[in-house]
Amino acid sequence: MSILNIGPDGFFLIEASILSVLIAVLAWRRVGAAAGIAATAVAVIAFVTFNATSLNTTPGLNYRIVTALFIIVPSALLLSASRVVWVSKHAWVVVLLGPLLFVGCYAGICELCLKTGVI
Repeated sequence: MSILNIGPDGFFLIEASILSVLIAVLAWRRVGAAAGIAATAVAVIAFVTFNATSLNTTPGLNYRIVTALFIIVPSALLLSASRVVWVSKHAWVVVLLGPLLFVGCYAGICELCLKTGVI
């Protein structure tokens, strides 16, 4: 089993790493909240659109919404964590924490969706 075979597609960890680096750079440069949210939203929308239009996308609106949540939820959590003063002074922590947070949210969202019967 390949390490990239986790998530809605093989690029899940790559997407997590790219967003983590983006948020770390925003925290390191001490970008304001509005600009940080806007920059993160653009990247998240790009990844969600890419995942939704991919050839191996599972049909059905509920699956596409769940796939979008795999990117949206951890990005929002990571962006809010990057606003903590200690984390913004040590932005490299965001790069390490990001992929772990994405995998944790992936497992949590899958578990929640299975228990509620969404997927």
